[in-house]
Amino acid sequence: MFEQDYIMRQIKEMTAVIAKIVFGAKTDQSFYMLQEVERQKAFALIEKMRNGEIKDAVDDVNRLADTPTKENLIIGLEFYSQLSDMGDDFLAEKAYSFVSARKDFERFAEKFGMQQMTHLYFGGGDDDE
Repeated sequence: MFEQDYIMRQIKEMTAVIAKIVFGAKTDQSFYMLQEVERQKAFALIEKMRNGEIKDAVDDVNRLADTPTKENLIIGLEFYSQLSDMGDDFLAEKAYSFVSARKDFERFAEKFGMQQMTHLYFGGGDDDE
């Protein structure tokens, strides 16, 4: 459990670093830079995740990242920030893990050309689930 908490803490820190570098803002401030339509997309993805459809929500975030815009980056960062707040029991109950979250976040960051930053925080990501 300690390792999982550490991984999720790293995701939160990575989100804050990316938001600061790219937008010059704190994570929570960057979210409010979005137009209402993009905020609704983010809320819908977060709600889907909270309803236990984590894998579907992650797939949706990845589809958004196929079009690497500033708005889609902010949506993804907010999504992964919220995902990192989910507890061990909730994730296990939904057949998802912290290792999966890290790998999914790495794929997301890679679409925005930020894979080196992710590897600095998480290493190669070759952990077993």
